[in-house]
Amino acid sequence: STFSDDWNVSFLFEEVEEEEENEAVITSVIDNSADQQQQQLVLKGQSNDNDSAMQLRHNLIGQKKRQRHTKRQKKTKMNMLKKRHGRRPGGNNRPNRQPNPRPNQRPNQRPGQQRPSGGQSRPTLSSNPSCFSTSTYDSIDEDIFKIASSIRNDDKTKSHFLGGIVRLAAHDFMDYDRRNEDNPMGPDGCYDVNHPSNDGLETIWCRNCALRLLYEKKYSGLSRADFWVASANAVIRQTSVRNALNLKETFKWGRKDRAACRGSGDRLPESNSCNEVEDVFLTKMGLRWKDAVALMGGHTLGRGDRSFSGHHGTWVDTDKDAQVFDKAYYEELFTNPWRPRNMGRRNQDWTTGRGGGNPRVMLNTDVCLVFDIEELVKQEKPCCTRTNSYYPDGTNRCVDREAARKKCPMYSQHDERQVATDHVREMLGGSSPNNNNRPFYTAFAEAW
Repeated sequence: STFSDDWNVSFLFEEVEEEEENEAVITSVIDNSADQQQQQLVLKGQSNDNDSAMQLRHNLIGQKKRQRHTKRQKKTKMNMLKKRHGRRPGGNNRPNRQPNPRPNQRPNQRPGQQRPSGGQSRPTLSSNPSCFSTSTYDSIDEDIFKIASSIRNDDKTKSHFLGGIVRLAAHDFMDYDRRNEDNPMGPDGCYDVNHPSNDGLETIWCRNCALRLLYEKKYSGLSRADFWVASANAVIRQTSVRNALNLKETFKWGRKDRAACRGSGDRLPESNSCNEVEDVFLTKMGLRWKDAVALMGGHTLGRGDRSFSGHHGTWVDTDKDAQVFDKAYYEELFTNPWRPRNMGRRNQDWTTGRGGGNPRVMLNTDVCLVFDIEELVKQEKPCCTRTNSYYPDGTNRCVDREAARKKCPMYSQHDERQVATDHVREMLGGSSPNNNNRPFYTAFAEAW
């Protein structure tokens, strides 16, 4: 085809150059994070020899070969353009394609947080920290996908990576206290690395971690807080069923970072009871029970690890399932017989199944959304959420005989916590089984 003017040709030259630059950044990020991933495998006892490292390196080599092939295609495209047009049209005078630094605000937006603006056509990434364009948002989404896709044949590590990004963003905003006018905190790109509630996040945001390398090499002009939320949004969209939960239209930017946030970890909910859920989400953050129940559904992604929180296992059936953002969390809560584990200890939680396979976990703060367990946990009296379910051999699925003798009570109709149970049922999307994730996705988008 022919080109009507130099301006259009310039876009083609710049498009090829920008794609090459972005590919180089992602290749560097993935390569630098490879050693970090192998170190984590060794520390967790998952790699006793060089097999995992060799497999990871093999995967990366294959990806680099594909990238080199793509680069050769782009170079051929560039040479064809140069042959046809001689040189870059207009010499070094490139067209100004910076997005509008002051995108229009909608009337209902809070000052300082704007929705991403498309700016001019084909906008470039901006190094201006006051500017966040739609192309920036989409670029983050694409880069998160590339990093996640580089984790192959290791569902445990991949589910940890995906769930960890969402947890990082959530722990950054869950320290918000609307009652504290002097220091409300909230999403500020800061979390207390020394607080036990944040254990494990150091494997997501560290000097050699893929997410931080991506930020420092490509998005350092943005606030960390904005980058964390946009990255979490990317994970949620990519892992939702048919990419149905796209939070792009509700994303607002303009969060400001802080260097230190002492005491922020003390504001996060512990895993003791629904008193923690109510105190953090309702009293401090000003949300509703429906919002709290929806946000708790984020546990469907990722896994707990005894070396971090002390709580071990996935909330859903397998590590593969823990890479899908859907309503499975609520189905598991209702349909499985959960029994207490580590009774009387700091890491007391709930599990299900006979063991021997993928370990399962629910926290007190999960189970209490449906079952009135607070006093029983305090008194260290075990119960089981379903005592009428049996394996084919006739063994009660509660497994623990003492727990099988007492069914965990549900809330009465007059208990104020009954509203939480009602919302859990709402998230199920109707009679089970069904594939209706719409109620959960709608509630989560609003709460998030």
